[in-house]
Amino acid sequence: MSNYLSLAVAAVTFVAMWNAKKLAPKVPPMLVGVGLGCILYYLGKLVGLGDYLGPIIASGPRVTIGPTALPYFAGLAHAEDFVALLPTILGGALALAIIASMDALLCAKLVTAPGEPRRQGDRLLMRLGAGNLVAACIGGITSGINIGPSIANRTFGGRTSLSVLVNAAALAIAGTVLFPLLGQIPRVALSAVIMVIAVQHFDVWSVELARGLQRGRGLQRGRGGYRLNAALDLAVVVLVAVLSIAINIVLAVFIGVAIAVALFVFRMSRSIIRRKYRCAMIHSRTSRPAQDRAFLERSGDAILVMELEGALFFGTGEKMLSEVEAALEREASCVILDLRRLTEVDSTGAKVLLELKADLTPRKTELLLAAAGGTIAMERLESFGVLSSIGDANIVPDVDRSIQRAEDELLRTQPQPYDAEMPLAEVGVFAGFNAPDLKAIEPHLNRASYPAGAIVFRENDVGDKALIVVKGTASAYLQLPHSNIRLATFAPGTIFGELAILDEGVRSATVVADKELVCRTLTTSDFAALSKTSPEVAIRLLAAIAHELSGRLRVANRTIHQLDA
Repeated sequence: MSNYLSLAVAAVTFVAMWNAKKLAPKVPPMLVGVGLGCILYYLGKLVGLGDYLGPIIASGPRVTIGPTALPYFAGLAHAEDFVALLPTILGGALALAIIASMDALLCAKLVTAPGEPRRQGDRLLMRLGAGNLVAACIGGITSGINIGPSIANRTFGGRTSLSVLVNAAALAIAGTVLFPLLGQIPRVALSAVIMVIAVQHFDVWSVELARGLQRGRGLQRGRGGYRLNAALDLAVVVLVAVLSIAINIVLAVFIGVAIAVALFVFRMSRSIIRRKYRCAMIHSRTSRPAQDRAFLERSGDAILVMELEGALFFGTGEKMLSEVEAALEREASCVILDLRRLTEVDSTGAKVLLELKADLTPRKTELLLAAAGGTIAMERLESFGVLSSIGDANIVPDVDRSIQRAEDELLRTQPQPYDAEMPLAEVGVFAGFNAPDLKAIEPHLNRASYPAGAIVFRENDVGDKALIVVKGTASAYLQLPHSNIRLATFAPGTIFGELAILDEGVRSATVVADKELVCRTLTTSDFAALSKTSPEVAIRLLAAIAHELSGRLRVANRTIHQLDA
């Protein structure tokens, strides 16, 4: 019966603490669990079942400790085996310092909300060291900053230095004045609380590493690098765990730290920023009128692109934030991060991206993430809730479309000379044509409109007309078995399908209307009619089309040169 009653109290305590956020959302879960466990325990004692409920914490005699532990240290210095104990003492202290420093820095990263000033790691570690020295002198147990309670304190409103003092005062009171009361907590209730904490702090990251080695989902990029990094990290975890149990935790810590440092140096040998550039010379694959191209060449420096590769965690993330901060000494309207080459993102790396977004918001600088679905980065960021925080609208499949969006935002700052269909005189291919020339061309142009998503023509269709965009946009794609490649986007004032006028061959790509599209079309037969009625105008039109094609070729060559530089 004793076992059953103890198990019942433990089970109720476990369930209450596990569901505390639903039962009492404004009360810390540990208090809910311990409180209900104590109530059940002492109710059982009141009805005469105390012999079946197990002991309380303070069931044995309490050792008296004075106001300072320095006399104990002084006695240890005169012990005969002090020299033999010295390596153990120093080794344990160093191992504790290493673990505590890592916990402190990681905790500071996790509890710092996006937009808040970043914590200075050196000052934090100095304060932690000084506190541990004082704690040791008064008989306290030295330790690091506990991530779980720190996050819990912040969740329940702890934000300022005053909350730290209140927390320290509460611990001091609990350890002195309230110690006799704390000693009356049933051991069975405390055991259930510890079980909940153990489950909640289970190392999910290591489990994800193991799953990552086995799962067969087709990640588009970085699979080989991801598997290698996951295998190395998992091997370190297993090795340190085995050494901690089989040999010595201090030795296990030193070996784990040494391996981790070696892996860190290996991964940090190359910067996470593979490449960065501004978009004054590199443009999207969007065909635009000459005046828009000229504006983007003047103002494109406001678009900053950074290609990332490797592992994104708090170490590489901090370095990335510093480089972004340095790059933003020059004004930028948009920062684009290319995440396609990332091989790993952990929780601290995900938090770095949220931190960057919070830093850019006051500057009125937009953050776009270029990452196709199914990549390592997208999977990790989705699991950490980053995508929902940044917003689906700011997740773009590739860099080209990210640059296009940033260019569109820049162009919106310019006055728009028209709201409806663009007049022919504004079309790029007709630049230099006077009113009589346009009057001669106008009768040979037809009007065609397409709803958003409509296919204008398909790849390998026989081409018989050129299309001039006067409203909306259209994009050209190469069709692949399971996807497509975007080749270009045509904005108002541009022409596409013009090769049909030159060779009447098949279409080289599929063109789809991005939004409501209105075009003026020139068929081969209409061009032939124009050649008969106004041969000089027809020749000049051919020359204008050739000039348009050569301009696109120059832009493509320049972009390729910049990307290869």
